[in-house]
Amino acid sequence: MAIEPPPVPTSWISLGAGGHAASVAHALLGVGKLHAVVGSASREWTVPVLESDDDALSMAGDRGLRVIVTIGENRRRLAVVNEVPPELLWSAAAVTSTVADDVRLGDSTVVLHHAHVGPGARVGRGVIINTAAVVEHDVSVSDGAHIAPGAVVLGGARIGQGALIGAGAVILPGRSIGPDATIGAGAVVSHDVPTGARVAGVPAADLPPIQGDPS
Repeated sequence: MAIEPPPVPTSWISLGAGGHAASVAHALLGVGKLHAVVGSASREWTVPVLESDDDALSMAGDRGLRVIVTIGENRRRLAVVNEVPPELLWSAAAVTSTVADDVRLGDSTVVLHHAHVGPGARVGRGVIINTAAVVEHDVSVSDGAHIAPGAVVLGGARIGQGALIGAGAVILPGRSIGPDATIGAGAVVSHDVPTGARVAGVPAADLPPIQGDPS
């Protein structure tokens, strides 16, 4: 299904009020009209700042608004997405991005400025495809993943649930990145990465576990 700007911008509420929320709001100018944000605002907003998700969902239901979860941390974002009634969730792509006609974005997924999603790609719920990121043909991006600014995921690669592909990283064709894995900024990944692993470098190599990490 093609992702096309609606003739009238969709009015929406941001469940999140931090830096990522601001990036999404800016990217969706002309596609959506931000109605309110929810959370502890660390910046000035020109729309109302609500105290709770419940307030936002009640407002959305009463006024026919849509919702995007704009929390940067993957697990928390996906958890909130899973709590919101699906009929309220909205996915959207910036007008400067390109999304292939056969791609359907999952609920509460966003494609930011100058990003690209190629033909045959499958993109789950609560995914961030960030500024100038590239998700090439036939790539699978699972729920709650984040493809950071400038990252490139090449044809047929598979990105697991909650994985983070760091800024400027490159995932070579056909590679599999496991759930909750972290790929460091600028890494070049030429091998499969298992669940929860952390890799960095060129070529990418395993990083030691974070101190105190039970894994």
